[in-house]
Parts: sequence; structure tokens; C-alpha cells
Amino acid sequence: MELKDITTSASIVPSSIKTWLEPNNIWILSQDRLKVPNTNLIPAICFYNGTFVPIHAGHISVLENAKQYINNLGTHELLAAYISPSHSEYVAKKLSPDELIGAGHRLSMIYLAIENLDWVMVDLFEMFQPCKTSLGIVMEAFISRVHSQLPNGARIDVFWLRGEDALFHTRSPDNLIRLGFRTVYVLNRRCNENMVNKNNELKSIQDYHERRWREIQALSSFPEKFHLVQATHMNLSSSIIRACARNTSTTFEQLNLCIQLDKITTYIIQHQLWSTRSTMISALPVFPNDITELTPELLSFMLSAYSNSSIQVNSFMFEQIGVGKGWNGSLYRLYDIQYSPDSNDCLPSSLILKLSTGVWAGRVASIEPEFYAKLGPRVSNIDIPKCYYVARHPNSPKESLLLLEDLSIEYDPLGSKESLADSTLFLLIASIASVHAEFLNHPLLRQEMFAWLPSLNSTLTHYYSQYALKMADREFTQLLESRVSHEAYTYAQALVTHIPHLFQTLTDEHYTLSHGDFWINNIFLRRNQLHRLVLFDWQTCCRANGLIDIVFLLRLLDINRARSLELLLLELYHQTL
Repeated sequence: MELKDITTSASIVPSSIKTWLEPNNIWILSQDRLKVPNTNLIPAICFYNGTFVPIHAGHISVLENAKQYINNLGTHELLAAYISPSHSEYVAKKLSPDELIGAGHRLSMIYLAIENLDWVMVDLFEMFQPCKTSLGIVMEAFISRVHSQLPNGARIDVFWLRGEDALFHTRSPDNLIRLGFRTVYVLNRRCNENMVNKNNELKSIQDYHERRWREIQALSSFPEKFHLVQATHMNLSSSIIRACARNTSTTFEQLNLCIQLDKITTYIIQHQLWSTRSTMISALPVFPNDITELTPELLSFMLSAYSNSSIQVNSFMFEQIGVGKGWNGSLYRLYDIQYSPDSNDCLPSSLILKLSTGVWAGRVASIEPEFYAKLGPRVSNIDIPKCYYVARHPNSPKESLLLLEDLSIEYDPLGSKESLADSTLFLLIASIASVHAEFLNHPLLRQEMFAWLPSLNSTLTHYYSQYALKMADREFTQLLESRVSHEAYTYAQALVTHIPHLFQTLTDEHYTLSHGDFWINNIFLRRNQLHRLVLFDWQTCCRANGLIDIVFLLRLLDINRARSLELLLLELYHQTL
């Protein structure tokens, strides 16, 4: 099966990132999968830290082999294990820039991988620190929380799980063991056989492991705190997975052979992680020029392509929405969609159809299909509408069709700008900053497959043109000169020639994925989860400095309110980055 064959499948992948991106209190250890002791043995907890970019079956093997080993000691009973993903700053130093993915993607894959392990949980303390924190501080905090928060915490022994790579680290772990940890090395990968072959005294990889093991114990002040587990060699590597995903000719089977977890393979393909494969915009058998040309057969074709299965729509109703709001096109809600009796129960009961002319307020704004097909799946730190189908008009390339989820089912609009609480504005800034952080200076955005993404969007170009026209109007400039200081007027004149240069310089210094029209009309809040928002209308997105989005948000507030909050909002923005 080719990768492209399942990029539209949604049978496994969750529709949106869950609420772990905004944990209420990262100090509190989750206990929802903590087992109740069944014996009088010493209760045990595992701590497993790492980058997990991505998690794979080898990581799961470490957890399962450690569990079996600890329970077979005869002295301990394992109650749970906690995975501690590394802080993004640490990941950025370990990986090359083009290998980085959003924190939301890392967490989503971890949760998918452990969803059937009812004794494994995720600890977000390390990942959501304000900045990279030393492992000693993270582990001291973990054991302190175990002892103070978990039932009978004072009795619990904590086992630090380590992979085969750690066996060859030169730094002694004694300072961490001194905190109260036991160390378990689970060997389920083959070390470099060349290392073994260079030494005639060693007959096998196992000999090499055992000699290194004896060296570690001899150098440690706590040899009794070290445990070695020889497991089945899986020889899986996250770096090999990333390299395999980058290969445009890789099939699903080849990638899954590197991962050995179907759900993670599917997730990587659906979200196009590490891939430079150019996703093609679909072609419809018949392109509907207006809603009257959308037939049940055509809707069936689009939904079948999305789900990679046969779906039959028998009928639907429609209503036009958003008339006269913001952009030049037609927006419809398809509702009361009736499917054939043998169709999947999870099919949507309503959808949004967006027929775009590609021109918005006199400006060309036609890149939204590319966003949803090529870039949207890679966004992890904010919700975007689920896209069921995207197509361009065969004879008019600027015109397009988008079949999107109906946000009114789970989301509510923000309301008027006057009704926005300061806390909501801070949420908006933190949310867009998390998107900017995910793509900040990312080489991906400069690759040929994203050549459609402009460095200055049509909205900014439009406002600049309007400004230049006004400054060429003698009557306007005379009025302006009479109302501002000479210094301000001089700056206003200079901006005519310097605006493009200023924005391009900002973009050249620090670029990211900018929404380009970040304003409350394009943002909904998830109902009953008011810290989760969805951002839509991506037709003016661009590769630019993220401050463009902040300016767009602040410019439509009352000027006094904008000025009073500006410094606080900018501080939050840069802290989030």
C-alpha cells in the first residue's frame, strides 16, 4: 500500500489535539491508571523519560519488559509507569531543524501508543516547564511528587527506565540514584557490531553488554540499585523512522516495519510528518459552480475519498450562511444528510461547503486549498477545521471547493470585540504563539513543496497599496501634516517606501506560519472547553514574521485598550515562543 492511499483515513487518528496542551497543574501526578496493590510487596513506579520523536514499539517493549522484570523480583509490585516527554528546547538541540515537529504531535502519538496499556500514564511536568530543565531537577521533582501525592507514597520505590543507548553513557547516574531511584537498563536493540568485532575478547553483543554492565556497577557507589534486563532485540530507532518517513517512495508497510505500531504509522502519514511528498489537490468528476450542482452522488464521491471506503449519500438539505461577511464566495451548511443504511455510524450529520472565487475584497486569496491539503495536517498546537475534501476548478485555477466540518456543532463564536475579557485575549495570544513556535524558522516552509506560501500575504500588500494611495493624495497629506508633529509626518512619508522592506526584514530574521488574518471573526471556542479554540479562514496565510498576527489582533481593539495590554500581550507572546 502506498502512503498516499491512507493519508485521508480517519478511522484511528483523533480529530483534534486533546486538552493536554493546557494542563491545569503539571505538578499533579495523574492517578487514573494507578493500580491498587494486591500484595504486601513493596509498591513500585516506573519513570521513563525521553524525546519520543516518535514513540515506537521498542519504547513499549521497554515498558512491558520492565514491568515483567519488576513483578518477577519477588520483592516489588508494579503499580504504574509514567512517561516523561522531553522539553521542546532539549529536543531542538538533539535533532536537526528539519526533524522537529510540534509538541502536540509528540503527545498525540504517545497517547495513541499507550491507550491500551492501562498502567501507563504521561507526566507533563518536564515538557511544560518554561524552559529546558536539568534532568536532576525533573527527577527530584518526580520522586517528591510520588512520595507526597500517591497513596502510600512513602513506601514506593521508583525505577528509572533506560534504553540500551544509556548503557554506553560515560556520566555516572549516581547523583540521580542518590535521590532514591533504582535504575533498570532494558536491552532490546543491537549495539554497533563493529564495536564488538574490534575486540577479540568479546564473542557476542551480549558479552559486550555484560562487560559494560560490570564496569558501571564497579564505578557506582550503589551497585545494588542497578538492574539489567535482556529483552528480545527489536532494533527499532526513532532516527531511522524519521529517515524512512522522509523518503517519498516509502510505503505504509515499509514505514510500519520501522515502527511496528499501526496507529503511529497511520498518524505520521496522515499528518505528513517528516515527509516532503507533494500532496496533490484533488480533481472532481464534475465541479459544482454553485450549490444547485452539488448532487448526492458528488457528495458521496468526496466523502468516500476522505474515508477511503465506499459511502453513499441518499439526500441532504442546505442553507446559505455567512452572507456578506468578510470574503467573496459562497458558504453553505449541508444538514440532515441521509446515508445508506450500511454506511459508517461516525459520518457527519452536517458539513460546511465553501465555494471560493479566490478573490477577497479585491485581493487574490486563493491558497486555502494548498493549506488544507499540504500544511494543515502538520499543525498540532491549535485546532483547525477538519477538511473532508478540497478541489480546484479545472478551468479557473483561483476557484476552489472546500468540504469542512461544521464548527457550530462543537464550537461557539467569540462574540463582539467589546465583550472580550482580557483573559480571552491572553488565550488568543498564547494559542497563536504556540502555532508560531511550532514552525519558527522551520526549514520545511522553505522547501519547494511550499513555494505557494507567500512571504508577504495579499492582505498586507492591499493595506500597503491603500496607504501609498493616500500618501499620494495632496489633500490627505495636507490634512495629516496639520494634525501631527513634524517628526511623525516625516515618518509617515518614509513609511511609503520602507513598509515592504521592514516586513521583509522581519520575515528574513524570524519567519513562521502566519495566519494572516488573525481576528475574532475567524476564531471559535470549543464548547465546554473554553481554553481550546479553532482557527479557520486560512486563505491569506503566509510565511512571515508572526508579529503580523499580533498586529492584526490588536489593531481592531479600542486604541486605549490595545495600548494598555500591548506590553503584557507581547511579553506573553515571547514567553510562549
